[in-house]
Amino acid sequence: MNHVSHARTGLAFALCAALLAAAPPGDVSAAAPRHPIGRAAEWADVSALLENIDDAYTAPPALDTVVTKGYTSGLLLGNGDLAVTSDARDHAQTLYLAKSDFWEAAKGQLHLGRLTIDSPVDSPEDRPGTPAAKDAEDPNYRQRQDIRTAEAQGTQTMGGQVVHTCTWTADGEDLLVTELRTDDDAERLPLRIDVTMPDGSSGVARDGQIWVKRATGTDTDTGWVSKAATSTKVVGSPTPVTATAPAGDTARLSFDLLPGRSVRLVTSVHGNGSYANPTALSAFADRSVERVAGLGTRDVATARDRHRDWWKRFWLKSYIDTGDATLNKFYYGALYALGAASREGHFPPGTYAPWRTGDFSNLKNNYYLNYNTESQYYGVYSANRPELARPYYKLIASEIPYMRNLTHAAGYEGVTFKRSIMPFDMTRPAPAGVPVAPVKDHTKLPSDQQTNATFAALPFLWQYEYTGDKKFFRETTYPFLKGLGDFWLDFVEKDPATGKYVVRHSGVNEGGDDVNSVYDLGYIRRVLTALISGSKDLGVDADRRPVWQEVLDKLTPYPTATKDGLDVILLADEINNPIKGNALLNKNDQPINLEGVVHPSDNLAIGGDPRLLQLVRNTLQWVDPFLPGSRGSSVNGFPKTFTIAARAGWDPDDLIRKFTTVIEGLWRPNLTVRQPGGGQETSGAMETVDSMMLQTYQGVTRVFPAWPEDRDARFVRLRAKGAFTVSAERKHGDVRHVDVTSEKGNRFALASPWGGDPVTVVDEHDRRVAHTTRDGVVSFRTAPGRTYHLTH
Repeated sequence: MNHVSHARTGLAFALCAALLAAAPPGDVSAAAPRHPIGRAAEWADVSALLENIDDAYTAPPALDTVVTKGYTSGLLLGNGDLAVTSDARDHAQTLYLAKSDFWEAAKGQLHLGRLTIDSPVDSPEDRPGTPAAKDAEDPNYRQRQDIRTAEAQGTQTMGGQVVHTCTWTADGEDLLVTELRTDDDAERLPLRIDVTMPDGSSGVARDGQIWVKRATGTDTDTGWVSKAATSTKVVGSPTPVTATAPAGDTARLSFDLLPGRSVRLVTSVHGNGSYANPTALSAFADRSVERVAGLGTRDVATARDRHRDWWKRFWLKSYIDTGDATLNKFYYGALYALGAASREGHFPPGTYAPWRTGDFSNLKNNYYLNYNTESQYYGVYSANRPELARPYYKLIASEIPYMRNLTHAAGYEGVTFKRSIMPFDMTRPAPAGVPVAPVKDHTKLPSDQQTNATFAALPFLWQYEYTGDKKFFRETTYPFLKGLGDFWLDFVEKDPATGKYVVRHSGVNEGGDDVNSVYDLGYIRRVLTALISGSKDLGVDADRRPVWQEVLDKLTPYPTATKDGLDVILLADEINNPIKGNALLNKNDQPINLEGVVHPSDNLAIGGDPRLLQLVRNTLQWVDPFLPGSRGSSVNGFPKTFTIAARAGWDPDDLIRKFTTVIEGLWRPNLTVRQPGGGQETSGAMETVDSMMLQTYQGVTRVFPAWPEDRDARFVRLRAKGAFTVSAERKHGDVRHVDVTSEKGNRFALASPWGGDPVTVVDEHDRRVAHTTRDGVVSFRTAPGRTYHLTH
């Protein structure tokens, strides 16, 4: 079992603390609009929240949880492209390197190799007759993920000396830096740095500098080839550094670390993965060598300052305080993992996250589109970081023409998707279109689950609903939705006896051939509703709206039944699944039927149809997906169950108890949770916290809609649908204020958190703003860029 320490950071992290104190404050103007308490106070506020998260490893986690096919328990660093897993054990530190675009068709996403820091004093071959005490407990061991500065901070014993390390990745380039120091009263310590790439080649570039390179093919291959090269040197060493290549795939640096003297190990990574890549592998090696050769102490300090400024701006985009240590550390740990993994200009993280520690990965780390890949983005919109999903849009958009051709070849209009895809089509031209085959054959469709493409489209739709980016909606999202609508209208069948539209030959679970799966019924509703409203926003396709509305009006209702006295929503009207079985509802399972009804479909939330909300709560009660260790709470259901409950109005005190119990059962001191059904998808459950604090449904925003009345909480700049950012605080049962910033000038509607009390609305200049109150909803016109303050 891993140990968690909540002790003071202490001398173990003196190196990073000293560097932090020297760092300039940075400009946060782009990320931190004016707020009543001011930017400096906000940064102090956020810093205190992040610094209170002080979990750490005081003994190494099991090696097979670090070097794993799944979601590693190592410390996590990254800049959206370079993903680094830090692991310390046996008097050595190992940094496993991966790159977002380093893939191959047979194995999926590969790693680049590893960088190992150790001392030859600890090696048996260098101390004849004296075995290394590698398994002995290290009293100096402590490894911590500092998410405030995005650094892996550590202390351990090497060569009989206490060594302090601080590792980070630069932002804007693939540069890895590890800072090393011993105490002032230490002895001279010999160190060696090995950089290894499997199946790679290595060499010495010049005195004190090494390189290693690797590729999955040759420079002349016209198919997909991944190429990467690294170069490493020591900056600031007062002792000579020796560079060698002791093995074909390994290069080594050797030097002595002097007492109290800091040195920096810098590694630059260059390369890419693409079709018909014209850049030679040797060119990437040359670029890495030249970049490292030009780096000095001042350059590294500048990169560090930029790195910390990037993360400062990231943390100030929005923040929350639940008053609960477990919820806070889960929320910020999940958000950190997303910020480190998913950035524009790079490939999105795969199903098991980008931190690869070997040439192996569950499911090849492919992008699974029946929730896994999308779910990591569930919370980024409400958390006011919609830009984190931009890599995802490019991935999906590149697949649409391929999937459209497969759909047409099966005899259907529009587009539907495979269950999983790889990233290769992102770097090659789209294929020519094919006509729709004259005969329909559902067995030739890309998948047995026709909802995959709608799942894939949901982040596109959220991007418009939360940000109001009409250009992206017009050019990208709306055409995608039209393709989905064309498919659904061609796929549903009208029952002549009832006049209802029926959905056949689509599975609610993988391997199914079901009738009226709630997935399908819910996602058809979502697509057609979005098409009707979107066509009005754009002023197009007025002639199509009656067709979409007719299917909406006559679509089969969600199947229901009574179980143990509870009226519940079933998975489907009929299930035919030789893998999962044919039960219409399963105890302790993930509530996949409610995904189509509530979330991520967004078809229902607090403020919606009371009868349907009660059906959802009844279903949750009967299924009990909250059971710790079950599939519903601790496997695939983790990023789903708790958000669905929050959106449906489940008792908030009970929801917090259930949610925190499961988090604590899955928690790792690297500030992530692990469930065996996937990887970084667990970050998607941060939407649970956001949904407890803020929901927008059918144009009406609610603050603290699913939060206990007697619990204090606050949030700053969460994002609401309609292109608003909202801040609010609840204290002693009273909502003290609601601050709203309008980005697009839409009308804002708030379900008053003050009951029948009169509400005052003023702008940032304290001028009264005209508003109306009807049925408990306060609404008023807004202007783009203006902030409004609501009180009672």
